[in-house]
Amino acid sequence: MSDEDERALVRNPRRVPGQIAPEEKEVVNLYKSRESQERTILKTKTYEYWAPFSYPNITVELGRENSGAEYNPDGVELDIPPHGAITIREKDPIVSVTVIGSACVPPGYVMLSAEPCTWKYPRTGIKMKVENLWGMHNTIRIWSKGVDEGFRFAGMSSAHFDVPDSRKVTIMCGSSMDFDAPPAPSEAPTPSVNTEKKSGYWNDPHYCVRTIRVTVRE
Repeated sequence: MSDEDERALVRNPRRVPGQIAPEEKEVVNLYKSRESQERTILKTKTYEYWAPFSYPNITVELGRENSGAEYNPDGVELDIPPHGAITIREKDPIVSVTVIGSACVPPGYVMLSAEPCTWKYPRTGIKMKVENLWGMHNTIRIWSKGVDEGFRFAGMSSAHFDVPDSRKVTIMCGSSMDFDAPPAPSEAPTPSVNTEKKSGYWNDPHYCVRTIRVTVRE
């Protein structure tokens, strides 16, 4: 994986640990200078990307083998964080991102991290999370029995993020775990997340990403 394909950095690579870098003193320097600030006119344009996200500026990491992560008719189903991820790079500064998809087992969540164009935030990495997302895609098992998208929980959700000017963003996501059968007598659930099918139970903590809209500053 090239440097461009790597996920968004959330730490300033040029900072000396425990010290604030010169570019991270913007607020204090402006205050000390008593300089009057001017508001910014934000002119933007939005790009829309669709699954399976085979675009030259997007890198998709499904995650671990045998985790249940896959490309399917409803989108790109990612392995749970930190294993599955979608990273998007833009030439112009990214100012907002919207993710549309569906959880395997609601409620779902979407996480975003962003690599800023300028490192200004010494104590707050650009990391965000939207939780409690309603809507699910039916599992293939109940779908094959005739339960279609009219099912009361079958639906989509969206998560919107406004971010400081960023050169790239990384999206990760997941959902709650659901046990549709008790474990076999010889098995006991462990505290760790297990996404493999076992003889007694099945965990399905994924989120399926269908559409991503990225807004950039013109």
